[in-house]
Amino acid sequence: MNMDYVGFKRQVHAILGVDLDSYKEQQMQRRITQWLSRHRLDDFSGLVNVLKDDPLHRAKFSEYLTINTSHFFRDQSVFEALERKILPEITTNGREPKIWSAGCSIGAEVYSIAILLTEQRRKFKDLLATDIDEGILKKAMNGQYIPNQLNALPQPLLDKYFSKQRDMYEIAEPIRRSVRFKQHNLLKDSYEKHFDLILCRNVFIYFTTETQKKLTEQFMTSLKAGGYFVVGSAEQIMNPSSFGLKRISYYI
Repeated sequence: MNMDYVGFKRQVHAILGVDLDSYKEQQMQRRITQWLSRHRLDDFSGLVNVLKDDPLHRAKFSEYLTINTSHFFRDQSVFEALERKILPEITTNGREPKIWSAGCSIGAEVYSIAILLTEQRRKFKDLLATDIDEGILKKAMNGQYIPNQLNALPQPLLDKYFSKQRDMYEIAEPIRRSVRFKQHNLLKDSYEKHFDLILCRNVFIYFTTETQKKLTEQFMTSLKAGGYFVVGSAEQIMNPSSFGLKRISYYI
């Protein structure tokens, strides 16, 4: 008997721990249909059977669901604000901030911040990077990237912080060691506290409005008073004052 989407969501939650009810349904169904076609699976039931029986397929599907795409210094305007305003402010008077990159994907964002902090000789207490996908975290911790993931990186920084390894670029060991990676499910795990800066970019766009509200409330319990919360350029927090936030640009 063919499985409907409601039953499929229930099975995905049981197998992967991913709650598809929190994601925009039309967008997610389209992605799953593309996966079925790509892997020549007839229906949801066929996919569930493969997910149960094939650990490699399960890992790849989990990575696909959580939409792991990124590159270094993604959205130059964000990194200009970090470099010129935010990082200098949260490190004034000898302060050593806590920074969290939530939904860190391949680690490009958090490593970009680590490079900026190093270039500016700014100290920090903790540089945390989290993602739900254990496989993508391993890639991030490995710190190896293909050339097109580094296109926005200025050549002097590429030369200084990366070494060429055949067709890949490997990030310098001190930068890699400066980041603490951790598996974390934004929808159900507890949030660490006392962050001066939290970045959660290009994550909200996939969630329902209700889930976005719940996540924002959770992030606010982790953000220090006067701290910064950065979302993606295509995302906006509606009525930010209701969360105790003040918008200073279209993404902060």
